Amino acid sequence: MITRRTFLAGLTLGVAAIALTGCQIDTRTPIKVSQILEVARSGVPSPVAAAITGQFITPAWCKDEGVMAVETISTPDVPLQLQACAPGGSTGAIGTFQMATNLIKTDGGQTDAAILANVLGGDNARFAVFKHDKHGRDLLSVGLFLNVPQLQANQQKLMAMPVYKRGGYDGNVTFTFTLDIINDTDKPANFFLTDVDAGGDLPSDEAILTIPPAGMDTVTLDAQTQANLGTRGWVNFMSLILK
Repeated sequence: MITRRTFLAGLTLGVAAIALTGCQIDTRTPIKVSQILEVARSGVPSPVAAAITGQFITPAWCKDEGVMAVETISTPDVPLQLQACAPGGSTGAIGTFQMATNLIKTDGGQTDAAILANVLGGDNARFAVFKHDKHGRDLLSVGLFLNVPQLQANQQKLMAMPVYKRGGYDGNVTFTFTLDIINDTDKPANFFLTDVDAGGDLPSDEAILTIPPAGMDTVTLDAQTQANLGTRGWVNFMSLILK
């Protein structure tokens, strides 16, 4: 199940945040309803950018460790950029990063290994939309896909670097992953925030998230879904109800 707005607790392997230093890493990604609909219709990938903030000991440590993280994590199609380091936060400094990735179209009903290979290729993180029918409803599900083995290898590589050792990084970091859903269409957008492929009946109408035209709402992964993401490599983040 996905939770809304302020429920930003638990540990997640959120995009490339798994490999950044600090005691708290927060990720936030905006996705428009029109993007979901257009990618599902045309199959043309649509760019999305995840904003990542991390806490460091000092701005100088942020710059040194941030540069190492960027060089280790980035791939040609999914680059990570260090945008700023400034004093603040509970540890002394806050680093701001941006990861550029895509929302792509894929097919539902694949095995985990097949869908991860098809969606990610050689990259670390991507969103994908896939259409399926469930109990007579037409749905467009949006999934988050991570290359967990590669991100874990990146983390170990960073932990072995002298700059990370001097910075006191021990690999114990908490993460949040937040998605801003922006309804830029002229009709209300309705979403299931539960995993509609997990079995059982669909949620009641009272459990549907409705975003009015020109509206926005915020969702995040809950602790159980985060754990599934870490072991499975992908989760169904939400499902847009077409009818």
